[in-house]
Amino acid sequence: MLVPLLHDAEEDDRRIAQTIEDITHTAYIAQDGDTTVGAVVMHWDVDESEIVYIATVPSLRGGGYGKAIMGCVVDEARGRQVKAVYVGTANSSWPTIAFYQKCGFRMDSVRKDFFDYFPKPIYEDGIQMRDMLVLKLEIE
Repeated sequence: MLVPLLHDAEEDDRRIAQTIEDITHTAYIAQDGDTTVGAVVMHWDVDESEIVYIATVPSLRGGGYGKAIMGCVVDEARGRQVKAVYVGTANSSWPTIAFYQKCGFRMDSVRKDFFDYFPKPIYEDGIQMRDMLVLKLEIE
């Protein structure tokens, strides 16, 4: 169930499955009543936690579920006394970059050529997906 839901966050289903099965990661399913609305996979660490994957059901985007999921992640980070949460996204994913900034994340670094593992180049709005932009949210 999680792999198809997270497919928009990572195109390689095998990588998603391996990440979910890794005991250093925690997967959460977000629901509104009986309806699954999204999911997030976290790597928790006191100093630097990371959102490995986060996604909402495509047909439900724009309904506030992504921000609600992010709010739960931040609340959990505070409860765990985490100092910062990181998230990465493709250089070509402008709506996603904007979403993270609206949630309070700020640009932190660039992982050049991160997406070289894809067998064929991927383009979003005419921009080749090549580098991962890493954003950071300081937890207060």
